[in-house]
Amino acid sequence: MRLLPPLFKAKSAVPMLTVLTDAPFKTTRYPTLTAAPLPKSQTEALADELNALYQSVMESLGSDDARYIQRVYGTVVYSEVISRTLLAVAGRLSSKRSKLGVWLLGTSLLSFSKILNNMELGHNVMHGQYDWMQHPHLNSQKFDWDIVCPAPLWQHSHNYLHHTFTNIVGRDHDVGYHLIRVTDEQPWTPSDRYNLFKTMILALGFEWAVAFHDIQISVDEYADSKQINEIMQSKSRALFGKIARQVGKDYIAFPAVAALAFGRGSAMTTLSGNITANIARNLWTWAVIFCGHFTEQAHMYTHLDANESKGDWYVRQILGSSNIQGNKWFHMLTGNLSHQIEHHIFPDMPARHYAKIAPAVQAICAKYNLAYNTGHFGQQFMQVLGRIRHFSKPSSDEWHAYTQSLSNNNRSIAKSTSNSNSVSEDSSQAAINDAQAKRGFRRFLPQVVRQAMFYA
Repeated sequence: MRLLPPLFKAKSAVPMLTVLTDAPFKTTRYPTLTAAPLPKSQTEALADELNALYQSVMESLGSDDARYIQRVYGTVVYSEVISRTLLAVAGRLSSKRSKLGVWLLGTSLLSFSKILNNMELGHNVMHGQYDWMQHPHLNSQKFDWDIVCPAPLWQHSHNYLHHTFTNIVGRDHDVGYHLIRVTDEQPWTPSDRYNLFKTMILALGFEWAVAFHDIQISVDEYADSKQINEIMQSKSRALFGKIARQVGKDYIAFPAVAALAFGRGSAMTTLSGNITANIARNLWTWAVIFCGHFTEQAHMYTHLDANESKGDWYVRQILGSSNIQGNKWFHMLTGNLSHQIEHHIFPDMPARHYAKIAPAVQAICAKYNLAYNTGHFGQQFMQVLGRIRHFSKPSSDEWHAYTQSLSNNNRSIAKSTSNSNSVSEDSSQAAINDAQAKRGFRRFLPQVVRQAMFYA
């Protein structure tokens, strides 16, 4: 039985649990690692085994995979057409029971279409999983999905930043989405008391959070670049253009067409169905993503190892991800992100193969004493809510640090007031600019939205 090595941080606010026999580190709730948990010799051996598994699958890709993704695309298209027809027809029915029944059927089918478009089709195609087909539309360069976030912005924040710096606090901006505290490495603030409420808002409008996520990241990432204005202008205009198209399609164009064809009642059933389907898609996507990243045993990292090898990267992906158990249809509706571990180690492998290789990946993890985190949806979901609730409350040390910072700020304010005549012109101008930016309706908007509007 091994002892806890120095690479593992156990905060006073996080209770210690049992020790795993022959495990490379102890198991705690909400673990944080400061270095690679395995020696280089083991991670290199692990990488060789995973690389061989990856190569065997990629060499087997062929017509079956091409037909599969084309059928998924066809299912998305036809289910959307049928569902929108049902929503329009519902408005013409005189019986309230019939109208409700047809509306529920149309809304459910549209929710299914949007979820399938978002998860199994859009997410996987834009990861480059089917680029080998050289299809004119189903490729990572041209495909765009049915949400308000443009594909290039998502690919920068997700494909590049999230999958490269997975669970490294400060580098992976998906850790809490700049909104929710999910680890000790994020300093506690009073707003964290509302973690569960903020999570609910995030879940309901998840596509909007994803849309503005890259803007928030890029403002900091390109802060020192001479081309920041050009870069941010391009991103912001693309974002608002996509928002206009999506809002125009779901909330103006389709209800208007239904009204012209069948009357005002059809416009209302179409509009309400579109709103409900988008919310259902947002809630489902949020739940799957959070269950794959923020369960109790999802490991966080304090920094990126300068000497990180491919094997070390594999280990970080495995320890930072969680799987969800379910049947074939469940996996399809999650975009096979229910196999989050397999997705994170092989993001460009067609996701339909994850279920097939999962036993082999789990066996490799067991061989190297790495936790393979999996569980049923209800179990993983409750762990996510437990984590969010846990980090909404400060430890005694964190509360003391917060009150001390308040005291220091008060002293700084008093000092700056006594020296107010020495305020620089630049600081004064910055204050004026900030005040102007917050005039009118903009003062009610989140900062990231104001930033996007400024650059656009």
